Amino acid sequence: MQYVPQLCGYVPKRDRTLRASHPDFWVAGDASGIEEASAAMVEGRIAGLCAANSLGLPVDMDRLGEYEARLAALRAGEVGAKIREGINYVLCDTF
Repeated sequence: MQYVPQLCGYVPKRDRTLRASHPDFWVAGDASGIEEASAAMVEGRIAGLCAANSLGLPVDMDRLGEYEARLAALRAGEVGAKIREGINYVLCDTF
C-alpha cells in the first residue's frame, strides 16, 4: 500500500491488469483510487477478466484492449491528469 494524494488515499501497488502485489488479489473501483463510477465499472471488467484468465477460465482476452481504451478515454484531458499522475506512482510491472 502507498499513500497517493492524487488517488485520495492509500492504494495498493498493481500492474496494468489491476493485479495487486499479492498474486491472488485484483483491485478496482475505490480500492484502487477514488474516481468516477464509470471508471470503477471499467476497472471491474478489467480485473474480472484478468482474474478469470489467471484461473484458466475461458475468457476473451482481446476485450482487455477495448476496456483499456475505454478507461483511457474516461481519464483523458485535464480532469483525468491528476488520476493518471497518481496511477504512475503505483503502477508496477507484472508481479
